[in-house]
Amino acid sequence: MNTRTLTQNESDKKKILEDSSVTHELLFLTSTGLSKSILDATAPIVKLLKDNQVHDFDSQEQGTNHKVMLPCIILSNGLREETKISLYCASARGDKRFWPGRFRDFAEAEQVFALFVENNNVVLLNLSDDLPLNASDDSYLSEILDRIKYVPSEFIGTEGASEETEVEDTDSSEIDEPSRFEVSSYGWDSDVEGLVKRMNRGDIKLPGFQRGFVWSLTEQSRFIESLIIGLPVPNIFLAKDNDSKTLNIIDGQQRLKTLQRYLAGEFPLSNSKKIHEDLRGCYFNRDVAKSTKSKVLDDTDERTLSDSILHSIVIRPDPSSDSDEYGYEYNDAVIQIFRRLNTSGKALQPQEVRSCIFYGRFDELLHDLNRNQSWRSLFGVEHSRYKDVEVILRFFALYKNIELYKAPMPSFLDKFMEQHRNIESSSLLEMRSQFETVMDLLFRAGGESLFKAGGTFLISKFDAIAVGLASAIESGVCFEEQDIRTKIELLLADSDYKDSTAEFINDTGNVTKRVDAAVRIFKG
Repeated sequence: MNTRTLTQNESDKKKILEDSSVTHELLFLTSTGLSKSILDATAPIVKLLKDNQVHDFDSQEQGTNHKVMLPCIILSNGLREETKISLYCASARGDKRFWPGRFRDFAEAEQVFALFVENNNVVLLNLSDDLPLNASDDSYLSEILDRIKYVPSEFIGTEGASEETEVEDTDSSEIDEPSRFEVSSYGWDSDVEGLVKRMNRGDIKLPGFQRGFVWSLTEQSRFIESLIIGLPVPNIFLAKDNDSKTLNIIDGQQRLKTLQRYLAGEFPLSNSKKIHEDLRGCYFNRDVAKSTKSKVLDDTDERTLSDSILHSIVIRPDPSSDSDEYGYEYNDAVIQIFRRLNTSGKALQPQEVRSCIFYGRFDELLHDLNRNQSWRSLFGVEHSRYKDVEVILRFFALYKNIELYKAPMPSFLDKFMEQHRNIESSSLLEMRSQFETVMDLLFRAGGESLFKAGGTFLISKFDAIAVGLASAIESGVCFEEQDIRTKIELLLADSDYKDSTAEFINDTGNVTKRVDAAVRIFKG
């Protein structure tokens, strides 16, 4: 790797990034690389892209026909250029390489660039140009820094962590029969200002699960621009909560959150060339602008945005559709609608849907317990798609209701979470104590590899052992660490356990068989 000592100017700019807590790597340019349009992805750059879940060179096939294109922002010589960056592994030796479009227009040989990630953008910042680096209001860099500070770390990877733990395949041979239900709905038109006021009051609720705010600044700005210039936008889908009578967002979180943030002055419109020139860099109004020098919308555009109408479709519960056999039919309807509306792009995982639809005290408990240190050691780094939260839910559902289990597992977990959504404080404290006690004992007895096999979390092993131990403790059995290790060895050698984990681990008979075996062995 070609390197050299940084100049004072380059070091000063690098320090600005460090002071802003921007994780970055340095790119030292050569005349050969620029002339051939080839940049080597060094090991630190490969790791940076992987840690930020942007690109994994290690799993990429060789050859330019397998190259990946990602959005890229180049900041150089006081200019901001939006382009694409290609990432590929060379055909011959598999060398990891990349090339940003039009890069030669902004870079010279012997210059040093800082490479970092903002949302899904790869950013290349020229540290060698003669212009001072401005991280204050209204600069191109400050716009990017504001977005980096806004996006919670759990949505861009866990800092310094290894890869996410894979979870054992949980397919079942038993398929849930689709249920028919009546859904009543009505249309509702509201202006932007009214929608934001209702969100600020809590009349319209963002889900307890906050899917990573995936819209870039340009996407947010283009949505707001569409409203200002009068372009049509998609409908919002809401559901009336049967308990609180508030409106829960089913589809439209990105749009509504964008409006709430923009009217609160959390960001100015993008300076991207994709935005009309007179709107670029504008805050909503002077009251929310960061400084007296900040650009704001003119009065006409401010009023147009405030008065823009968004059409919502509100789904409301229909008690006549409830079924004694299935339970809360209304919530089943909302779940199915939510999942169907979220089939495009990165489809939501089951626990992401549950945390959105069934948010409440129990959901908050699950996410709080997910930070328990013993549990984190047993599972691994926090999972970006809530697989670890689902395992905790699975523990409680099987521990409390194993006699009611009927495949498929997702429906069983849906029902348990719905029934415990607004659980009493005393029950919350009891469940917290049960989980923390069991996880502490299991970690001390088996260590962090207890439920792992080659980096995969064995969920069938976990639910049997955890539920078996919890049930024995509840019946009054006391355990030393060696006792637990002995019981686990007996369980793993048990024929019922082996049969139940051979395939289709979520089938009704397999789940009940291995949990019953674990309860028998831990209590015996």
